[in-house]
Amino acid sequence: MIIKSKRIYMEDGLKDGFLAIEEGKIKEFLTRTSEDDVIDYGNMRIIPGIFDTHNHGTCGYGLMDNGTKETVAGYLKGCASQGVTGVFPTAGLSMISAVADAAAENIKGAQILGIHSEGPWLNRTGEKGIKTGWPEVSMETARQMVCDGKGLLKLVALAPEIPGIDPVIEYFLSEGITLALAHSDSNYEDAKRAYKKGFSVSTHTGNVMTGMHHRDVGGLGAALLNEDVMSEVICDGMHICPEMLKIFFRIKKPEHFMMISDCTPFSGAPRGSYKGFEREMTIHVSEGGFVLTDTGRLMGSSQPVLYGVSVLTEKLGMPMESVWPMFSLNPCRMYGFDKNKGSIRAGKDADFIVITDHYQAAATFVSGRKVYDMEEGPVFNPDFLKEWGREEMPHE
Repeated sequence: MIIKSKRIYMEDGLKDGFLAIEEGKIKEFLTRTSEDDVIDYGNMRIIPGIFDTHNHGTCGYGLMDNGTKETVAGYLKGCASQGVTGVFPTAGLSMISAVADAAAENIKGAQILGIHSEGPWLNRTGEKGIKTGWPEVSMETARQMVCDGKGLLKLVALAPEIPGIDPVIEYFLSEGITLALAHSDSNYEDAKRAYKKGFSVSTHTGNVMTGMHHRDVGGLGAALLNEDVMSEVICDGMHICPEMLKIFFRIKKPEHFMMISDCTPFSGAPRGSYKGFEREMTIHVSEGGFVLTDTGRLMGSSQPVLYGVSVLTEKLGMPMESVWPMFSLNPCRMYGFDKNKGSIRAGKDADFIVITDHYQAAATFVSGRKVYDMEEGPVFNPDFLKEWGREEMPHE
């Protein structure tokens, strides 16, 4: 297969030409070819596939609980429709086993490269000071998570200040699992100690952590000042305002960031009000893309990483050459996939997306296989609106 575009963002620069793909790999880049059978994408940009390491759901498919293999398949197709070629599904405890089983199958969609568990031991706090507590710390639960993951549990996010959590931390590290500091009320010194203890990722940096103050720069300062920490970042312009993103990238080089979506099943849902995850909870999807509870607390995002790419390039004026490593090469390096993935280069897997000028995925390829084409039409779960109910919100 030969793919043509005038704008191909390869590891060594922007190029106009042809990608020759053979047995799922990029065989070579060509400036010309005599082959007649060429897929020509004209002036549409071809960029490396997105590796989203923090994604709870999308397009009406969720991974929190009660899901099936079909749920995971729909989720992976939804991810592919948003330009995701590799993913760490962020699974609820009861879904870890199902996600691991799905990873062994050749599902047409994004490729499962590992599993992420955000919690269950989190110290929820935030701008409104809301705390929800945490479940009892249990080694049995930690061991069950690893067992259910069948070798694929790669990332676990915890609040390091929770009493009694140290044996769990030591256990996960002994299993080779990356630990992320998440949903924490720790101050700067507390967070710094956690990173020395073995935490190496800051979860959705800036969100649900103590902010920067001139007398204590908090969990946020600890993440930004430590170059040994890889910082997840949501770039939708809502979770972190564009001006703060500028500050992030001035304090810490972009190679230390990984763009994530933190999407939920409400990603791609029509604007409106829906039943929440808990009894008597209502979730609102606003026109601007916020997913909010009745209390005004953010509940993940409805915008994919590709939308965040548009914020960085169009609103902040960052060149695509500086942006694409944050959603592809950086996470691949962090989790050990960069030998075969993370950039468009001869010898690597043919994982890439073709995008429109409006930052929509026109086509998504995983190991040379087209797993999504926008001409297929919507991939949103048709049962989602029936199950969750919806009432139109008044126009703002």
